[in-house]
Amino acid sequence: MIEGLRRTVKLRTKDRRTFHVAVGTREMSAEDIAANINAVMNRVQGKLERGLMNIHSAYVKTTMGPAVKLELR
Repeated sequence: MIEGLRRTVKLRTKDRRTFHVAVGTREMSAEDIAANINAVMNRVQGKLERGLMNIHSAYVKTTMGPAVKLELR
């Protein structure tokens, strides 16, 4: 149960169309972070009525770095 909670992220939008979610840490490899991003995007798409059609854009950024736009497919 503890390991399951460590592998869980919370995502809330409230009344906004924008949301932020942590997908990795500095110690993780780029492949692990990419897998986490894919998992979050797949889960969000699955919860939306029109799936990917409801997502206008997605960006990834580090805490102090510039945002990089994801190519949605």
